[in-house]
Amino acid sequence: MSSRTLSSVLRSRASIFKPRQSQPIHRVSCTGLGQTRSYAPNHDDPFDDDNDAGPSQHELLNIKLRGLINGVPLEQKVRYIKDGSEETHPTPDGSLLDAIFKPAILPYTVGTDICHIPRVHRLLTHQMSHPEYVEPDMPRFWTRVLTTLEARYSGWKTGGALEGNAKFIAGRWAAKEAIIKAFSAAYPALGKIFMHDIVILNSKVQMAISEARKAASRISVREGGPPQPEGWELAPGVSRGAPRAFVRVPVPEVGWVEVSMSISHDGEYATATALVPVDAKIAEVRKEKSVVRGVIAKTYTDARYL
Repeated sequence: MSSRTLSSVLRSRASIFKPRQSQPIHRVSCTGLGQTRSYAPNHDDPFDDDNDAGPSQHELLNIKLRGLINGVPLEQKVRYIKDGSEETHPTPDGSLLDAIFKPAILPYTVGTDICHIPRVHRLLTHQMSHPEYVEPDMPRFWTRVLTTLEARYSGWKTGGALEGNAKFIAGRWAAKEAIIKAFSAAYPALGKIFMHDIVILNSKVQMAISEARKAASRISVREGGPPQPEGWELAPGVSRGAPRAFVRVPVPEVGWVEVSMSISHDGEYATATALVPVDAKIAEVRKEKSVVRGVIAKTYTDARYL
């Protein structure tokens, strides 16, 4: 090897051992295929025809929407946000705000309920067809709705048509549900009341209870015992036509209170409405107990003190 050739090799030695850097291909066109094929540095497939399609209709709408939003001047955007007109930002007046945030104690609360009689009929039929059911026992749904006193005087009519029993118990179910709703609205701080905390008595049952008390008083006197306490007769002003409802308040010092109630039947449905008077004494008693309970809960974390 000549000195000239050796010197040329030594001069190019750095370029021999230096790694080759590939140059990116920005575009390759194949005009003979009928359309332009491109290969970009983002590694897209140059032969994928799906990517050659234009933007979808949804993308076009987004592009137009962005253009419209960006075309609105900043002053108009800020003015719209700060706009306090009634059309864009309706606000209640002062009296409505007082009614919302400073509610007055209503004298009454209303509850209503509706019951589908054929559904009750199917339920009673299913329970009576159970192997453990023995005639003439009352079905389980009957004793679930009625108390022992109600079941005694307005009990299960054996041998009669099942439609009449279903109509009666559907009305009682709707009435007690309406009373529960109205009572919960009147005294939200009280404990929940249930079906057996409500007694509904019609005029015949009330008369029967009154006559039974009179008979018990006569028997007690005849046998030398003390007479029954006075005041167990029905008051003259009490309506003896419509049923009356009584609720056992979950406060020991209150006991039972009477509420106004109405039951109606129309076709396949039984409806009821209840009107519960709001007694401030009952609400205050429960309110004081709830406050004391909160203090105890914060003072004593042990569950047995609660």
